Amino acid sequence: RTPLETVIPLDTPLVLFLDPSDACNFKCKFCPTSDRKLMKEVGRPWRTMKMDLYEKIVADMKNFNRPIEVLRLYKDGEPLLNKKFPDMVKLAKQEGVCNRVDTTTNASLLTPEKGEKIIEAGLDRINISIEGVSNEQYKNFSDVNLEFSSILENVKYFYSIRDGCD
Repeated sequence: RTPLETVIPLDTPLVLFLDPSDACNFKCKFCPTSDRKLMKEVGRPWRTMKMDLYEKIVADMKNFNRPIEVLRLYKDGEPLLNKKFPDMVKLAKQEGVCNRVDTTTNASLLTPEKGEKIIEAGLDRINISIEGVSNEQYKNFSDVNLEFSSILENVKYFYSIRDGCD
């Protein structure tokens, strides 16, 4: 690790957060994204990032002196709501604008098919936010009805094919 105080001011960011989707399919009690009224009041559009905007951002990232360390494809929304998520990972990796691409997901949309596409695209790290260990706990915490066992099976499958993705 490089002590930050020895490299300030930075000529290239170390980490860049981009939100593939500022919408979320959960309504977690702790998260402002779940407050639809608040999101409307502050003018957050609640949609997925369009690929042409993402492509422009990646092109602009080439203007840095070197690749950034980490491109984090998440912030306030559920990134897997963006149907182009695997394409976003793949483009960043192909263009060499970062050393690593990672994301955080609630895993409710991490189907085997989507997981395979994400691994194939080259995702380096995935953080999975687990909101309970039963259907009831998920309902209580995130106000969604789901089958926890399905999420668990999909995460197990993703882990089995992860091919170097931490």
